[in-house]
Amino acid sequence: MKIHRIAGCLARTLFLAGVLLLFPHILKGQSPGDSLSIHVRNATLEEFVRHVEAATHYSFVYSEEIKLASLITLDADKQPLRKILDQAFAKQPITYQITGRHILLRKKTEKPVSRKFTISGYVTDGTSSETLIGANVFESRQQQGTATNPYGFYSLTLPEGANVLHFSYLGYSSHSTGLILLRDTVLNIRLTSDNQLQEVVVISDKVEAGIKATQMSAIDIPMAQIKHTPAVLGEPDVMKTIQLMPGVQSGLEGSAGLHVRGGGPDQNLILLDGIPVYNVDHMFGFFSVFTPEAVKKVTLFKGSFPARFGGRLSSVVDIRTNDGDMKKFHGMFSIGSLTTKLQFEGPIVKNRTAFNISLRRSYVDLPIRAFLREDLKFGYFFYDINAKVNHKFSDRSRLFLSFYNGKDKYFFDETDKNDNEGELLSIQRIRSDVHWGNTIVSGRWNYIFNNKLFSNTTVAYNNCQMSALSENNYQYFEKQTTEYNYRSDYRSGITDWSWQTDFDYTPNPQHRIRFGSGYLYHTFKPEIATARIADKVGDSPSQEVLFSDLANQPIQAHEMTLYAEDNFELGPRTHLNGGLHFSLFNVQSKTYASLQPRISLRHQLGKNVALKAAYTQMNQYVQLLTSTPFSMPTDLWVPVTGDIKPMQAHQLSAGIYFTGLTGWEFSAEAYSKQMKNVLEYKDGITFLGSSSSWDKKVEMGTGRAVGFELMVQKTAGRTTGWMAYAWGKNDRKFPEGSINNGQRFPYKYDRRHNITAVINQKINDRIDVSASWIFNTGGAMTVPQESTAIIRPADAASYRQPVEDANYIESRNNYRLPASHRLNLGVNFNKKTKHGVRTWNFSVYNAYAAQNPNLVYYSPATTYEKAHITQLTFLTFMPSVTYIYKF
Repeated sequence: MKIHRIAGCLARTLFLAGVLLLFPHILKGQSPGDSLSIHVRNATLEEFVRHVEAATHYSFVYSEEIKLASLITLDADKQPLRKILDQAFAKQPITYQITGRHILLRKKTEKPVSRKFTISGYVTDGTSSETLIGANVFESRQQQGTATNPYGFYSLTLPEGANVLHFSYLGYSSHSTGLILLRDTVLNIRLTSDNQLQEVVVISDKVEAGIKATQMSAIDIPMAQIKHTPAVLGEPDVMKTIQLMPGVQSGLEGSAGLHVRGGGPDQNLILLDGIPVYNVDHMFGFFSVFTPEAVKKVTLFKGSFPARFGGRLSSVVDIRTNDGDMKKFHGMFSIGSLTTKLQFEGPIVKNRTAFNISLRRSYVDLPIRAFLREDLKFGYFFYDINAKVNHKFSDRSRLFLSFYNGKDKYFFDETDKNDNEGELLSIQRIRSDVHWGNTIVSGRWNYIFNNKLFSNTTVAYNNCQMSALSENNYQYFEKQTTEYNYRSDYRSGITDWSWQTDFDYTPNPQHRIRFGSGYLYHTFKPEIATARIADKVGDSPSQEVLFSDLANQPIQAHEMTLYAEDNFELGPRTHLNGGLHFSLFNVQSKTYASLQPRISLRHQLGKNVALKAAYTQMNQYVQLLTSTPFSMPTDLWVPVTGDIKPMQAHQLSAGIYFTGLTGWEFSAEAYSKQMKNVLEYKDGITFLGSSSSWDKKVEMGTGRAVGFELMVQKTAGRTTGWMAYAWGKNDRKFPEGSINNGQRFPYKYDRRHNITAVINQKINDRIDVSASWIFNTGGAMTVPQESTAIIRPADAASYRQPVEDANYIESRNNYRLPASHRLNLGVNFNKKTKHGVRTWNFSVYNAYAAQNPNLVYYSPATTYEKAHITQLTFLTFMPSVTYIYKF
């Protein structure tokens, strides 16, 4: 009984204690997480406290120094106590703390202002010290990031204290480093290559390309992709890989020309280390002048042009070359079906000065010589030389000296001797020598003023020239020697001297400001032709006649540019790139000025979805005169005149991008481009190697291009590649009474449907295969629909009535060419050797021998046949083999 009484007493005691503890809650029914309603207007602190204490079991504790900055107005229905207090004191110098049944109020202490410091430096290849363009730099705690500029430099401003930086670059192992940031810091990072095959696809995650970029319609094309893409005669080509991008067409089937979103081949600004290249073709346009082994990075802009670019309407191809290995010597040698290449690089002074040189020459002319007669020599070849020296004065100052020389050359030399039974009667020698190409010499100085301001100054000389020499020498021996000599010399070209200074300023991670200026001094050299005819009979003095075309004198022009652009955040999900490009062009006492706005907007809908829109205006002051679908050495660059105004384009574009599936990227873009002052030859007139009065042979009109582009990429794994579809419509319109009677007509390269598919498969470490398939609907050409004979009145003297053929053409470009398509295949067999890596490449261009029209022309009716269209196909099934050795 005693035990039961003790247990009962204990139970009553515990119950009473629980009741006492819960009693306030039972009475008030409130806890900090329970909901209550408070409605006050312009209340003092005391009034607000009374309202809260009346509605809850809590009491406030605070001193007399606790004051409001402003009266409290609050309407809260059924909200937790903490949320009510947060709202009431959000803009007050008061902080609170809930302890038991009390709410303690204190003065809000000022937080110490967190200082910020800047981390800057270069990201380089860990083996060669080659700078890496567009490498990603990301700080995980602050969620801030940037990318290296075209010279491998980055700048990132972060709060004082602990930070963790992550560095990544396509084809390289990622690198992370933690540091305590107490001052401005220089941090140079070296990344090591991981030799993964995924580097051969287009990965668009750089600051100016892809879903993370404010810019749209920009694509980074890794060099590994260019080297793996099957091409004609196994010759990898930068421009032909660009043609596989949506919105880009080749123009002539099999050529390396670019027609971007309705533009012509001369509307592309092609830059080699920032220097414009005027002649980008070898072998009449079927190969480009860029040797892949000399190139480090290729970026294509087909819309949404940054403000620092100007001078062309349709696209910018920014090509950067290798700087050279500062650590050790290495290189490569290859011999293929068309060319032999050699590339070599290494240190001149270790860790301070490096060089890189690459050579390429076609050799088709060499074996031909063995089968020619002794008195006959002819052939064709082209070559390229790229050389670069890179010197590092310090971490703040670097110097680059670059040289490029490339030429095509055709030669013919034949001596014909006529004799009769050993007696020499006559000798005739016919000789022709034609060569054309580019020479570019440039010096580039990088200087870091401080960790936020980077500068680059470039001075360059650029010469594009064509020269044709013909000679016919005839000697006749009979009673006395008779000599006849004809010699002609034809030259044309363009020479530039240029200066450009660019600044890259990053005040904080939310802003990246670029600004700069440039000047170009152009000398246009239209055809300068001279001819000399000399006759000599016996011992009499030579009679000479000299013909010289002095009408086409060199034309000097001055071009100046200023630009500024800012890439900044409008909000956590919205980024804007805005800029202005100002240009002046002075030629023949005429000055044109242009202010070109550029704006790009990106809005992140979610982690994996982005919307983009852009508007750009571009002006162009030079044109390329040509009458053939081929790239010919007689094609001429000419400037605007007093009558011919600069071409102008306004482009609007919008797109959506999705990366929600691991290893995949999807994009869709639409565009509308309006062009002014575009040129076409007048009806019945063409340019045939003479620029005399060229501005009288053309009409100025308007152009229109609209379209959309779809692209899906697989960016990781052993199987990588992409598929793209583009639809576009492109036409021209000229004033009433001129071309096509003022009616719209399709542009000659108006190809509505374009499909490209590229796949790369890494079978194992020794074997990888690649394939590409291209489909294009046909372009347009002008074909007479009817033909008739016109009988003129009889000639009074001869009584003959002349008869002329006349063609009826309803409209320009009224005939559609057939579609073209082809499959290209390639396979690489790799093997590591004692001193390097050996690769055998086997490829097939046009694997199923599709009869695509490489050249189409109209043949009028004759006595023997009717009028017809002739299609020539000479790029059918073309296998090739290439041996490559890297050492």
